[in-house]
Amino acid sequence: MAEKITLEGAAQSLLVSQSALQQTFRDKLGVSFYRFVTQRRLIAAKNLILEGQPLTSVGEQVGFSDYSTFYRAFQKEYGVSPSQFRKRNRPANG
Repeated sequence: MAEKITLEGAAQSLLVSQSALQQTFRDKLGVSFYRFVTQRRLIAAKNLILEGQPLTSVGEQVGFSDYSTFYRAFQKEYGVSPSQFRKRNRPANG
């Protein structure tokens, strides 16, 4: 997930046009190609956060350009910051 994923690159890999790929994502999944990629990155980020990875590096590990971009996307998707998510999902002691 850390590598750059583009509609153009995915379409070339699948030997289809960009518009056909975009339309397929909208028809079958109800989201744009880029929204799908962002959602997958955020799911991967949640897993890394739960594994205890440093918050400052999680976004980069899953393909966001910087922490600020990752933070905004995470908060928009889940309604909490990455640190709030970690606190709420921390295993209970004892």
